[in-house]
Amino acid sequence: MKPSLPRVAAALAVPLLLLAGCSSGSSGSSGGSSSDSAAQKSASGSRQLGETASGAAGAPASVPQAADVASQTGAAPVVEQASIISTGSVSLTAPDVAQARIAVEHVADTYAGQVTDQETATADDKKMGFARLVLRVPSRSFDDAMGDLEKAATLVDSKTTSTDVSTQVIDVDERVKSARASIDRITTLLSRAEKIGDIMAIESQLSAREADLNSLLRQQAHLADQTSLSTISVSIDRPAAVHHTRTVPGRTGFMAGLEGGWDALRAFATGVGTVVGALLPWTPVIAVIGVPVWLLVRRARRTRPPAASPDAV
Repeated sequence: MKPSLPRVAAALAVPLLLLAGCSSGSSGSSGGSSSDSAAQKSASGSRQLGETASGAAGAPASVPQAADVASQTGAAPVVEQASIISTGSVSLTAPDVAQARIAVEHVADTYAGQVTDQETATADDKKMGFARLVLRVPSRSFDDAMGDLEKAATLVDSKTTSTDVSTQVIDVDERVKSARASIDRITTLLSRAEKIGDIMAIESQLSAREADLNSLLRQQAHLADQTSLSTISVSIDRPAAVHHTRTVPGRTGFMAGLEGGWDALRAFATGVGTVVGALLPWTPVIAVIGVPVWLLVRRARRTRPPAASPDAV
């Protein structure tokens, strides 16, 4: 009869346990003090964690703050700064657009900004009639710069937009770290590879990881630029002309009639002058063609015989 599997396992376990006891006994005599100290440290750490957990569960008000823990451990507290992309637009009007544009450029210089784009147009009177500028100013000075730009000329409209991209910045930063660590591991494998096939496969993976890292670095640089510098678009126009009427509606009397008659006479004279001016270029043509025709008609009338009267018959 064959022995069962549990009995065989139990029979083999007994000598193994004896061997383990002997080896532990022999090593305990040489390194017992270090094992005891490690055990004491582990127990102490476990007791501290248990006390912290029990304190948090029983009395929430006694839980130390992050600043207190940092001061006890000697580490500096970690302060997370939000990453904000701020953009603004300001519409202004000014009789002198060129002067208002100089004022806008002065605001950019005041806050260590710069004008990245500019567009101007000239009006019919040969003066600047429109200007559009794009400013990049440090994000910390965005609100102050917007306030000064609104005072550079007559304010028509002002808008601001803020977008929190803190999560996106953290995500890209972590992906950059992971990509660099992956490239380091692949580079180590490439230095140890000996076969041609392995080298080609590892180099292909390395090229793909480097391309991903370059894309992430471009995203990281773009986010850093957008969060460090704010964009403000400024447009400057000339105010619309205001027309005033000379006469008050419903006015009556001699003076009102005189003014109305004078305006009508001027309108009639203007119309006659317009007609005469339009016909004046045709005068030589009429003279060259009309005068010979008139002479021919007159001569034909003179040479025509008189018609016979009924009495003569």
